Amino acid sequence: MGVKIVLLTLVSFVTCKDCYWNARCPYQLFSSKTPYESVRGDLRDENMPNCQPISLWSLHRHGNRNPNTQVTEEINELQKKIISELSLAYENNRTQLTNCFQDIEDLLHWSWNTTLETSPSYLTGIGYEEIFDIGKRVRQKFETLLSGTPDKFYFRPTNEQRTITSAIAFVHGLTYGTKANLTGSIDGASEEDNVIRPYESCAKYQEDVKKGQTLVDQLALYDASPEVLVVRDRVQRHLGINYQVTVADTYNLYELCRFHRSWSPKLRSPWCSFFTNEDLEVMEYRDDVRHYYRNGHGSEINVNLGAAPLKDLYENFENATLNRGKNIVSYFTHDTMFEMVISALGLYKDKEPLQGASRNANRLWRTSEIAAFSTNLIAVLFKCQEQGDEIYRVQFLINEKLTTLCSEAGCTWKQFVDKFQIFKNTNFEFCLNKEYLFKPNANRGVNISIMSFLMLLPILLIV
Repeated sequence: MGVKIVLLTLVSFVTCKDCYWNARCPYQLFSSKTPYESVRGDLRDENMPNCQPISLWSLHRHGNRNPNTQVTEEINELQKKIISELSLAYENNRTQLTNCFQDIEDLLHWSWNTTLETSPSYLTGIGYEEIFDIGKRVRQKFETLLSGTPDKFYFRPTNEQRTITSAIAFVHGLTYGTKANLTGSIDGASEEDNVIRPYESCAKYQEDVKKGQTLVDQLALYDASPEVLVVRDRVQRHLGINYQVTVADTYNLYELCRFHRSWSPKLRSPWCSFFTNEDLEVMEYRDDVRHYYRNGHGSEINVNLGAAPLKDLYENFENATLNRGKNIVSYFTHDTMFEMVISALGLYKDKEPLQGASRNANRLWRTSEIAAFSTNLIAVLFKCQEQGDEIYRVQFLINEKLTTLCSEAGCTWKQFVDKFQIFKNTNFEFCLNKEYLFKPNANRGVNISIMSFLMLLPILLIV
């Protein structure tokens, strides 16, 4: 009888062992390094009865990419130290290792990809596929938009390999299996682009936001928060080696985890085995704070910069209603620009600003949802038949899912104009320390419509 009890106890212990390699529900959200497949919808499932598309405008973040030079150097140095220590511990004293042996073996069989050092920030093959597939789904859903001469199409990337190649991938997917050849409709990238990268030439943004003290202070508060210190200590225990882990090491280990899992067919990496799902939620919040103040609602400078692409959207659709618009206009940019646009639209805005010192688990601002690889805003202008009348409607999708900007039936043309005509006045004089085009109400959240904001327009606009 005693033997049976011991065996049951052992079985219970083995069953409860918390390992990464066979975890059924590993965490899927990794801030701005989240794979598109983890957050996307499918625009082919969104229908507009009795309507025909006449114009499509879209803004895309580039697809999956390699880490930049600084991150590559830091994670390479860290992985060498950890692999060296783990190898020694595994060979000489396995009893001190607290991580699962299969996870340790998977890590010791892992090898560093040296191409990361020669192609920093480059679009990966996975990134190409992400954007290609979006183009393919657009073609399948809006096939009638592909008829027309090349001058009816316009595609423009920023001046980076990852965005230029993303534009090529999108056009490839858009025309795949057809006789259309639209590569000539891809505009050349320029050093300065005041539609999809205005922040690069805005001194006010560069000094007050990107290099500003608020961003530094909020990240310092995050790094010193009790939750982060608990994660650091737990990672130290999971490593089971003599190397002393710092908060910076913990974040670089997270970088190793999230980049390498995004390149795995199974979306797993042994580098993630040192974190629990709860740890990963805490680590995810760092980018939310960083992007909130650097790109989002944390600064009115960001909100004003986000108006630039929306002016282009409004003017394109206005031209389309006058029969002089383009069939498809698509831009390829970066998470910075995309989050500025989201902020200008008043979406995903929390009632209270995000704070580095304490994590709001129920926040609306989540970079995993709004700044994943290949994230996108797609707007479609339709001509619809309703009760014998011909009217225009506009549908908005973020990551191929409907947004709160319009009802499921889409915005009427009047609703669209009421919401977006403010952006026609976009300019960058505020970058020269002049007044803003508009100052968003600090208490306005995602559930308050832009219409409410427009009611304040006489007060907010600069005369």
